[in-house]
Amino acid sequence: MAVKRTVILIVLDGWGIGRQDESNPIHVVQPKTFKWLEDNFPVTSLQASGIAVGLPWGEVGNSEVGHLTLGAGKVLYQYFPKITMAIKDGTFFENKALKDAFAHARKNNSCVNFAGLLSKGNVHASLEHLQALLKMAEVEKISNIKLHLFADGKDVAPRTVEKFLEAIPREKIATLTGRYYAMDRNGSWRLTESAYQNLTSQMGMLVADPHEVIESTYKKGFTEEYLPPLRLMEDPGLKDGDALFFFNYREDSIRQLAESFIIPGFNQFTTKPIHDLYVATMTHYRDDFDVPIAFPADKVEKPLGQILSETGMAQLRLAETYKYAHVTYFFNALKEPPYTGEYRTLVPSLPSIHAEEHPEMMAKAVTDRLLDAAQSLAFDFILVNYANGDTISHTANYDASLQAVRVIDEELARLFTVAVNPNTVVIVTSDHGNMEELLNPATGLPESQHDANPVPLYLVAPEFQGRKFSNWRNLGAETLGSLADVAPTVLQLLGIPQSPEMTGHSLLDSLV
Repeated sequence: MAVKRTVILIVLDGWGIGRQDESNPIHVVQPKTFKWLEDNFPVTSLQASGIAVGLPWGEVGNSEVGHLTLGAGKVLYQYFPKITMAIKDGTFFENKALKDAFAHARKNNSCVNFAGLLSKGNVHASLEHLQALLKMAEVEKISNIKLHLFADGKDVAPRTVEKFLEAIPREKIATLTGRYYAMDRNGSWRLTESAYQNLTSQMGMLVADPHEVIESTYKKGFTEEYLPPLRLMEDPGLKDGDALFFFNYREDSIRQLAESFIIPGFNQFTTKPIHDLYVATMTHYRDDFDVPIAFPADKVEKPLGQILSETGMAQLRLAETYKYAHVTYFFNALKEPPYTGEYRTLVPSLPSIHAEEHPEMMAKAVTDRLLDAAQSLAFDFILVNYANGDTISHTANYDASLQAVRVIDEELARLFTVAVNPNTVVIVTSDHGNMEELLNPATGLPESQHDANPVPLYLVAPEFQGRKFSNWRNLGAETLGSLADVAPTVLQLLGIPQSPEMTGHSLLDSLV
């Protein structure tokens, strides 16, 4: 009978690859266990931020997205880059929800209305996406377009609305109002009602040019966020047979206004009957909004945990409180209940509000339980998170961070005294960068935020001793893949076929 083989995936939270100088506590400590790993086993580097994990270009990674990607085995694109890539590859202009909006207007000889935030902040909406909608109107040969725009001043620098207006055909702008009214998310329905009435020609100051009102708003000490409802057309409102498309992609702050046009029997305020109105939204705003969606959220049908469960394998998830949800809920693709054969061990975190006072955190207790599980041979797969790197880095305490590095090094040394054997494979990686850049290299000032640096991956088993990954000489500048490649690697190590939906690639193919 074959001996059970265990794959242990260790996530060193917030442990990236940084500069070889004083800004990097990991470099300063020169941890001995990591030096031993680099000398004896394959090490590579993975992208853990930006578009490589579905975030906007240049955006730093985080624990939630990191664990989600690790478990999914594929990149789950967030809305902004997903829509932007669709524009660049042309699929945006073939989107069914959008094409149906134009077809509806064409059939009724009516208007297509675009409503959303006028912004380059790329938090709730994107000017680039609005410009693509206008381009699509030209392609569809629909000239009857009305824009209902919400001034920002919050996610972008204040006093920039007129600059953004210059990027939009003035003759297409029907209404303009501050996001304070149009994007309330606190149940202040009187604010939402003001925006609704502006879109339906029931209120709003008629102006040929909004400049004077904008300047007056500034002089009163307000930004354009508080711009009162304005009409730039005599009768800008939605009509029977029109199409209405909300182009905000972030859901929370557009729901109230969208609800007033979508939910039958809406009763938060009096609405105006508009017959045969086609309504669609850029993304999935709410479960009870029964309207077409241009860009539904990506879903993971079979994350790594589910595949292991369906194969009959036993798995353990282990972390202290800080990161317990990450090794369970997020790693399981936002699914809360454990799979069959999935066991969970929570190590309660210390109750101190000053984490820097205890840089050791609960690492020893986590290792104790990991050693018990590894030596029991009861599990095929063990996922463990050490929270020290990320939690202590967020305090920006340099001395505590140095100690946290030493603690992690000691705990891994304890593990490898028993885990280097033919029945065990250990993968050590991270979910995002943080610890590796605690001082700003340019200013020398403390930093506590995540960093966009790549993260390491070590592959430890007797069969891999002496082998190398192809980029081992230049880990900081030449990554081999992304976090999406970890789950396929685990599956190959366990002899399980990769799920067709996993678009990541096993890193074992890059060993030399």
